[in-house]
Amino acid sequence: MKAIIKITILLMLPVVLNAQEGVRFTEKYGPFYDAHEQQNDFTNRKYVKYPFVREADVMWSEVTWEIIDLREKMNLPLYYPTDTIHGRKSLINTIMSGIENNHYTAFRVPINNNEFEFDPNNIILNVDEIRDIGSRQEIIPITIRPGVTRDSLVTIRWRPEEIKQILIKEVWYFDKKNSKLQSEIIGICPIREYTFNGTQRRQRMFWVYYPDARPYLSTVPVYNLIDSNASNSFDDIFVYRYFRSYFVQEANVYNDRMITDYVIGYEAQLESERIKQEIFNKEQDLWEN
Repeated sequence: MKAIIKITILLMLPVVLNAQEGVRFTEKYGPFYDAHEQQNDFTNRKYVKYPFVREADVMWSEVTWEIIDLREKMNLPLYYPTDTIHGRKSLINTIMSGIENNHYTAFRVPINNNEFEFDPNNIILNVDEIRDIGSRQEIIPITIRPGVTRDSLVTIRWRPEEIKQILIKEVWYFDKKNSKLQSEIIGICPIREYTFNGTQRRQRMFWVYYPDARPYLSTVPVYNLIDSNASNSFDDIFVYRYFRSYFVQEANVYNDRMITDYVIGYEAQLESERIKQEIFNKEQDLWEN
């Protein structure tokens, strides 16, 4: 009798286990991927709020501008995918989607580098105006049928894959209450690289005020280079500084001039490193005092 009971339990065990396992992990790669309840639900994800800082506790602060080159290995999750894959988008497509759905606004790039980037008078009213930035018209032969072509006037607009760099404006400060060097991003500006008449050109496209964009950017997943089960959002990438960058400008007495305004080449790289080192030395100096 005991043997019969044991055999019955062994036969029922797979059925019990299957009843407990619920949705299989592999189902998220199947035909009903969108309906699969994933562990990391980004749809209702909230951005992490910065710790409260009293102005009186800020012992030192400085505004800087940095370039994130999207071609560097660490920054590739910001550049790819060039088209939407499994709900993932590139940074530029995500930014454009947020503007198109009125999550935040974009600002025209100031004519002079030292002008305020977020002047309310420079708000771009619609996304079509952004798509027309830097557009040009060219006469291109169009094939009507084999052996027959016709010249046609075509409007050439920028493409998302031409955004190769991101310029970020941020503020660094030392909070004496938490005894910590902090940084907060003020704005982000996509930079286009393209070829025209055989010449390589760069163009700043528009500015986005980053605090306004955080709620939306926190809902879009980013590919994880270590684990394909995405666990970071675009906001996580920026807030926790999961990117590689270099300084190109700092607030200074010379109209906030850029590094390339007074040095070029290898000396510009050294100046960028000097600014970076100076920021971290400030923290050490405050500790010593």
